Amino acid sequence: MSSTLLAVIIVGSLIVAALAFYAGSLLWQLQQQSRQQQQQKSEKEQYLRDSITLICKAMLEQQCELSEGALRLWVLLDHLVPERQPDPVVTYPGLHQMYQVVKDMPTHKARKQQDKVLTRQQDAVRLKAEQDLKDFILADTAALLQRFQPG
Repeated sequence: MSSTLLAVIIVGSLIVAALAFYAGSLLWQLQQQSRQQQQQKSEKEQYLRDSITLICKAMLEQQCELSEGALRLWVLLDHLVPERQPDPVVTYPGLHQMYQVVKDMPTHKARKQQDKVLTRQQDAVRLKAEQDLKDFILADTAALLQRFQPG
C-alpha cells in the first residue's frame, strides 16, 4: 500500500471521527436542552398548581372576594392547557359563570379612571352575581382545592 493511500485513509478516518464527535456533542446538547425545558415546564405547572391552591384556600376562608378569586382561578386554569380535561366549563360552572360576569370589567388603574357611576353599576352587578353564585363558586373552589392540593 502506498504512503499516499495510507495518508488519505488516516486523514479520512480523522475527519469521520471529528464529525462523529461533533454530532455526538450536538446530540448531548439537545438532550440537555430538552431536560431543561421539561424542568421549566414542570416548575411552571407546579407554580400554577400552588397558586390555584392558595387562591382556593383564600376564597374558602373568605380572605378573597369570590369574583376576584374566580377571575384569577379561571386565568390560571386556562394556562393549564394540557389539563383541560375534564372541561373546566362543565366541571366548574360556578367559577365559569362568575368569570363571564367580571372578565370584561376594568381593574386597577382603568377602574379608577372610569366614571364613578359606571363603577357603582359594575359593582352592583358583580356583587349580585357573587350572591347568586356563592354556593356554586364555593363548591367549585372546594373541588379545585381537592384536585390540586398536594398530598
